Amino acid sequence: MVPFRFMLLSAVIAAALAIVGITAVMSALNPSAAEVAQNSTGDDPLAPPAIYGQR
Repeated sequence: MVPFRFMLLSAVIAAALAIVGITAVMSALNPSAAEVAQNSTGDDPLAPPAIYGQR
């Protein structure tokens, strides 16, 4: 049988990998404020940024 210490270490490593994975996915999907400002359409504050496509 697997020692409890090894199971606990595996759970900690799995949790750390899950946190890193979730953080990477969220940063890939959620554009930063600088990226949105760079792709803004100009003077119209109600117009969506260019990264979201056309109306």
